[in-house]
Amino acid sequence: MECNIVNDLLPLYIDDCCSEESAELVKKHIESCKTCNALYKRMNSPADITSVIFAPKTIGKINDWKASVLQSVLLFVSFAIITVGVALEAATPSGLMNGYWAVSLVIPATGFLLSLANWYFIRLYKSRKRFSNCSLLATLSATVCAYVWTGFHYEMNLIELFAESNFIEFFDVMQGVLFLYGIGIMLTAISCILSKVLSNRYAKMLGKD
Repeated sequence: MECNIVNDLLPLYIDDCCSEESAELVKKHIESCKTCNALYKRMNSPADITSVIFAPKTIGKINDWKASVLQSVLLFVSFAIITVGVALEAATPSGLMNGYWAVSLVIPATGFLLSLANWYFIRLYKSRKRFSNCSLLATLSATVCAYVWTGFHYEMNLIELFAESNFIEFFDVMQGVLFLYGIGIMLTAISCILSKVLSNRYAKMLGKD
């Protein structure tokens, strides 16, 4: 039997679909022919099947969910601090303490809260670093603008206040200013740092490079 005929019969022989006579002929041929025997072994060997395991897409969904929770928690905390600050300010009588809670709690929390609006436009930023820097600048600029507005609102003219003070009164005025603005400035610095760190974390959760 010629090799080309055996090659045609090999699939049927392997699947046991040919007649007994043909099977016997093929068997004898592949036992004596090295070429057909090698072909038979290749065709009869189990196919190498590589199982492809697709990476689950749930990881991306979990990260999106975590980012959404982070943003929601920060919004809630900011609103809570602003609410507490407004309540304390409303309960504070006029005098030295007037405006204290506004500059100490309300303004830093408001600056951070307004910077969270930048998070909704994260897809417009090309990099995570640029996004976090812009979030920090948004917090700082909003807070500074709020402090300027507070100065006009409470009619605080520091230049005239210092000009009318002598050397001893100058330190008393400085002590009052630091008392009024000190905690607010410290919280503003903290909120700027948190804005940069948390916005970077938020961008990383969403897969921003």
